[in-house]
Amino acid sequence: MAEFLGIGDLHLTDQAGKGGLAKYVEGPDEMVMSEIEKVIRYGRKIGVHRIIQYGDICDSPRMSYDAMFALTGMLDRYADFEFYFMLGNHDMFGMHPREGHSLEILRKLYRKPHVKFFTLPKTVDIDGINVRFLPYPHDSFDKEALNVLHKEVRGAKNDAGRAFDSDDLSASKAVIVAGHLHTAHRVRNTYYSGTLYQTNFGESLPKYFHHIEFNSASDYEIKLVKHEPTFKLHNVVLQSRDDLQEIPEGETNLVKLIIQDGADVSASDYARFTNIVELKNYKTKEDLAAVLTEDLSEGQAVVFDVNDFFSAWIEGYDVEDAMRARIKETRKRVLNKVRTK
Repeated sequence: MAEFLGIGDLHLTDQAGKGGLAKYVEGPDEMVMSEIEKVIRYGRKIGVHRIIQYGDICDSPRMSYDAMFALTGMLDRYADFEFYFMLGNHDMFGMHPREGHSLEILRKLYRKPHVKFFTLPKTVDIDGINVRFLPYPHDSFDKEALNVLHKEVRGAKNDAGRAFDSDDLSASKAVIVAGHLHTAHRVRNTYYSGTLYQTNFGESLPKYFHHIEFNSASDYEIKLVKHEPTFKLHNVVLQSRDDLQEIPEGETNLVKLIIQDGADVSASDYARFTNIVELKNYKTKEDLAAVLTEDLSEGQAVVFDVNDFFSAWIEGYDVEDAMRARIKETRKRVLNKVRTK
């Protein structure tokens, strides 16, 4: 029996200083490390010293220096733990790691035996059991292994509660632990841990991580462990002065205040709350629903396969097949020449 702790997307800051709670919190990368350290303390208590991270380490393909220093500093402090990281969609420029990703520098320069990075699918023997790492966008599952995924599966739910039902998505019965979706839930044998903290105001509480006990595909247990993040994000709707009592106190309770047009409320009524970080107004129920969910789609990476796009684009031209083939071959030669420089 092998045991692991599994944690979801970290969304460390990128070169532009964006990611996670960077808009609201000083030292956002160190804040994320403090959340990981809570998981480490839990691991020490129960005697589990392996942590698997499910992808989206960074908020974009270029990690900031602050994020790299925070992450490597944490890894150095806990050299008695084993850490396993893999790429998520936010970490990548395209659909293949050769196009660039957030772990490029770390993989080259941070070579410590207790830390492993996975950019392509790989099955690893850990304590006598197979763990199959499937960085984005891969889903080539092994039915006998513990599979680690960064992708939605058919029937999984996004953070707004809508199910993914596309025929393009896998409905595998393999045992899977997964990141990518920020709300903890289970679909068949796929277990999403959610994130350790709310990355935006659209995400709900509570938060969790996984405690994984795995012996075989027919003998395992994956438990959700409730996690208490230091910073919490609250949507508070003001329709009258009576609703002011709903605003939580404390600098770690960050508030988006949503005020109904025409409400008997003035700025002086909530001026004493220094933890209000966003102000919004609404008129209709539809407006309110839009404000409450606006962050759920904010900053999502749009990723497509360049090769598929080019093939579809060239097929739309009214030219002979031989000409299409020559265009494709020319493109291939040019790209190969650029990559070898």
